[in-house]
Amino acid sequence: MEWFNETLYPNIGQRFQVTKVVFREKTEHQDLVIFETPVLGRVLALDGVIQVTEGDEYVYHEMLTHVPLTAHGRAKRALIIGGGDGGIAREMLKHPLERVVMVEIDRAVVDLCTKYMPGVSDGAFEDKRLDLVIADGCKYMAETEERFDVIVVDSTDPQGPGEVLFTESFYRDCKRALADADRL
Repeated sequence: MEWFNETLYPNIGQRFQVTKVVFREKTEHQDLVIFETPVLGRVLALDGVIQVTEGDEYVYHEMLTHVPLTAHGRAKRALIIGGGDGGIAREMLKHPLERVVMVEIDRAVVDLCTKYMPGVSDGAFEDKRLDLVIADGCKYMAETEERFDVIVVDSTDPQGPGEVLFTESFYRDCKRALADADRL
């Protein structure tokens, strides 16, 4: 019996029984593996850390999306930093948004999740309101002149390529890109 042991923390972790490794590749940015489990269905891990499971992804994606969009109440433009599995985009597109921009650093995450875990994005990448940008989210935030009503950061944990998304300068750039930033 094979097990996947998450490596995020040295003194605590979680492990998953693996019934089948569906895909494994070292992308330009990270080690990506998709595997099947008997309880949570397919699972995506990046650099040894669980990112999404088919069995419970909706809990994370719904809360991270519907709370800020509902609290805003009249959002028309939204930005997702990260979110390559497509779950945040799927949930955002349930709202009457005019435009959603998603900035994901690793095209392979989008392609492989669409292929091997299509229920997570559930067609979001085909929605004409979604503009997928393959780029570094930190750099995008530093350079964008666009303004957004809501910004959701769906990143990895603070290690590897996602580490810069936990810095003060990144969040300063996010605040600047908010349409209502003057009110903050």
